[in-house]
Amino acid sequence: MNGLAFKKYLMLVAMPVSLAVFSGCEEIVTDFGFDGQISGLILDQNGDPVSGDASNPAFTVFVLGEEDRVPLELRVNGDGSYANLHLYPQNYTVWVEGPVDGPGQGELTVDLRGRPVEQHITVNPFLVIPPPTVSVSGGEVQVNYSISPSQGHGVQERVVLVSTVAKVGINTGNGPRWQTRELELPENSGTATVTLDANLLAMSRERGGGNLHIRIAARSDQTTDWNHSLPIVIPAP
Repeated sequence: MNGLAFKKYLMLVAMPVSLAVFSGCEEIVTDFGFDGQISGLILDQNGDPVSGDASNPAFTVFVLGEEDRVPLELRVNGDGSYANLHLYPQNYTVWVEGPVDGPGQGELTVDLRGRPVEQHITVNPFLVIPPPTVSVSGGEVQVNYSISPSQGHGVQERVVLVSTVAKVGINTGNGPRWQTRELELPENSGTATVTLDANLLAMSRERGGGNLHIRIAARSDQTTDWNHSLPIVIPAP
C-alpha cells in the first residue's frame, strides 16, 4: 500500500470515530428564546365571553409579527379564551375573524418583548347566545335557550347540540367513540326537548366521563359561520 492509499485508509477509519464523538457531545436545543406570551378572552359588549369552537377555524384570533409575512392563527376556545405562550418577542398586530364584528388588521397592536400580555378583545357577535339552562326528566333533557341577532342580522339556522364530546361543535356528529344529538330549533327562544337514548348514555359512560355537553349553535343569514353558546356540562342520568 503506497503512502497516498494509506492516508485515505486512515481517514476512512477515523471518520466513524469522529462522528461518534461529535454525536455524543451534541445537545438538542429546544429553547429558542420564543418567550413572547399573549392570552385573553373574546368578550361581547356586555363583558360576557363569546364562545368559539376549538375544532373549527372559523372563529380565529390572528397575530402578525412586525418581522413576519404570515400571521399565526389562534383558535377561540369554548370558554372564549385564546392563547399562545411561545411567540417570538416582538410587536404584533392582532385581529379577529369569524361570525363577529371586531378589530380588523392594523387596529390593535401588542408588544410581547417584555412581560406576558393579557389582551381581552371586545367584539360584537352576529348572534348573541347566552348559555342555556337545562333540566333532566324521564330520559329527556329540556333546554331553555334564547338567540338575539345583532343589527343587520337574521337567524338562518339554529340547533341544540347534546354530546359526549367536551368541545362539541356544529360539525362534531357521531363516531366510533362519541355520540352527538342535534335538534333543529324553530324559534329564536323557547324550550327544546332532546331524548337521551341508550346509545348516547352508554357512550357517555364509556368515553365521556359520565357527562353530557350541551350548547346552542346558530348561523346568521349574513355568513356561513356559526355562533355558539358557552357549553353546559351535566352528569348523564
